[in-house]
Amino acid sequence: MAEDLQTLQERFGARYPRWLLGVLMIGSMAMVVASTTINVALPAIMADFAIGRPVAQWLSTGFLAAMTAGLLLAAWAHARWGARRTAQIGLGLFILTSLLAVQAQEAWQLIALRIVQGLCAGIVQPLAMVLIFRVFADGGRGMALGLYGLGVMVAPTLGPSMGGYLVDHFGWPAVFWLPLPLCGLALLGGQWLLPNQREKSTPLLDIAAFALLCVALFASLGALAEAQRFPWEAPRVWLPGLVGLLACAGFFARSRRSVRPLLPLNLWRHRGFRSASWVALTLGLGLYGSTYLIPLYLQTIQGYGAGLAGLLLLPTGVLMGAASFTGGWLSDRASAPLLLGGGLLIFALSCAGLGWLEQGASFILLCFWACVGRIGLGLLLPALSTGSLDILSPQELAQGAGAITFVRQLGGAIGVNLLTFFLEWRHGAEGGHGVAEAQAFQQSFWLMAAVFALTVLAAGGVRQAAR
Repeated sequence: MAEDLQTLQERFGARYPRWLLGVLMIGSMAMVVASTTINVALPAIMADFAIGRPVAQWLSTGFLAAMTAGLLLAAWAHARWGARRTAQIGLGLFILTSLLAVQAQEAWQLIALRIVQGLCAGIVQPLAMVLIFRVFADGGRGMALGLYGLGVMVAPTLGPSMGGYLVDHFGWPAVFWLPLPLCGLALLGGQWLLPNQREKSTPLLDIAAFALLCVALFASLGALAEAQRFPWEAPRVWLPGLVGLLACAGFFARSRRSVRPLLPLNLWRHRGFRSASWVALTLGLGLYGSTYLIPLYLQTIQGYGAGLAGLLLLPTGVLMGAASFTGGWLSDRASAPLLLGGGLLIFALSCAGLGWLEQGASFILLCFWACVGRIGLGLLLPALSTGSLDILSPQELAQGAGAITFVRQLGGAIGVNLLTFFLEWRHGAEGGHGVAEAQAFQQSFWLMAAVFALTVLAAGGVRQAAR
């Protein structure tokens, strides 16, 4: 029997919106914990499977790339299966892959399972925003979004801290056990609280476009990963790169002709949206790139254990949440370009500070510069939503929100890959020894600082378009 939101509200009464919000927060927190906790376990995984950074980075970039593609499937899955069935399939498959991951004997098995997990996360996470907008239509939406955002921001704070402690005491498989209690609670609560109503006429999924997108993403990332180990003229480097470019061209051509494209390209006719997309791309690089790079730097160069590296990240998430709330308040009182430029420059300052530090720097100093960066990212998140969506018409808002999230995730997937490529290149160029590795990390932080500083120009483009 089909159960829509109205039926469920009548059954559970006035408390239903709060219970539903709790289930949605738990499910999203599980996905976020899974995406970020792996970073504190990378040195242990590299040692256990005898792999280097070019292969190990796939545990992060593979997840992000699959999540990026999965975002474009979310709306179709919700319409075709309903919220309850979509969550059951996504969370159930996520739990299964987590149980299989701890039994992996080869690195490629672990990477393949992470890719499946990323696809599940991409499909499940957007359901939360859709349902919050619907169930709080009569009031309280702002408070609900604030609470949901706070929960999602707490997850990448507690996840690495708890994960680091567990890795030190139980090994890398512990990071795959960590999200399971949250997944189980979300699966159980969703069985009772999520609507299962489906749309009567669901449009057919453009499988060809989705396949082209996946090929474009993974072939391009694969070319960059192989370029870290082989010359550019080697077939295993340029061939996947060529395949990725052709698939990307095919995806854009098909999306332009489609009546219901997976990615609505017409949004980029707005100059301001194009500028906001550059900021979103850079934000993805900073958000996921720093979450990947900092734990690796702390354990490889500064000699920290996984637990201490995770502990250093704990206050950064608290400050990021506070900065995000402050940024949301300021978004109603200051222009989006001003907040975007300020957030970009603050994060650039943080990266420059980390790049300036030498080996053996104090815990407090490392934590300070990491916290400065999270303040910048916290200011960026609400300002980006305001700056990108205020330019669009009311009919384009839903598509615009999905598209800007897609671009941000794409920036994360590409950014982690490019940072790893740059890190390996500079390590070899500086001599390939221990001191060279420290210099390579410093230069990687300086690179992020330069990218964020240059993106201030794109933030100014949002203001010009809005006028």
